Amino acid sequence: MAFILNEELCVGCGACAYVCLYHAISPADAVASRYEINDKVCVECGQCSHICPNSAITAPEGWRKIKKVTIDPEKCKGCSLCRRVCAADAPFGEVKQPFEIDQSKCFQCGACAKKCRFEAINVAY
Repeated sequence: MAFILNEELCVGCGACAYVCLYHAISPADAVASRYEINDKVCVECGQCSHICPNSAITAPEGWRKIKKVTIDPEKCKGCSLCRRVCAADAPFGEVKQPFEIDQSKCFQCGACAKKCRFEAINVAY
């Protein structure tokens, strides 16, 4: 599932592609007059919909905005996978020690929680 781009409302400004840290949005044609969202790459963070000046991007049905992402230090093994998948560089810590989330960097996409093998990352909606 990914955010939905209404091609009739898209003016091709590229703001959505600029803010997408996961590079899920790209020009749909050679002249970049319209854009498209790759649903295999989109992590549903919602940054593109917030920036779109024409409201051309909407959330998929059933989407819920994540309010906060935290790491349970009791479950975290310090594998650093969360840091490697985070485009915002929000998780930090030492390998083999519990990691933490820098809330000032985190934009609540939940990509780290989806990849965590130890279910150590809590997502609050």
